[in-house]
Amino acid sequence: MAARRKSAEDRWRALIREQEASGKSVREFAESRGLAASTLYWWRSALGRRGAARSDRLRLTPVTVLGSRPSLDVGAGIEVVLGNGRRLRVPRDIDADALGRFVSALERGC
Repeated sequence: MAARRKSAEDRWRALIREQEASGKSVREFAESRGLAASTLYWWRSALGRRGAARSDRLRLTPVTVLGSRPSLDVGAGIEVVLGNGRRLRVPRDIDADALGRFVSALERGC
């Protein structure tokens, strides 16, 4: 029985990560998968209480803040240098959560 619960937790944990990376709301994602949004919310809450979902979602990434370079128009946006050396330029007013999901997906190699 414990193996069955672990398997279900793994499945829902993967679905929650996929939903977060998708940029869709829980409701939109659930509907696209034929799931009840309430079920996805329940699993997210249950896994969060156990600490499993939170540790999967929350990963700190070291960053170095560099001074502005004269050749870079800092008003136009910011530049993020990923761990693999790739550079990502984004508008200054980008949603921080969306940027975090995008950078996480890039770092995972998706």
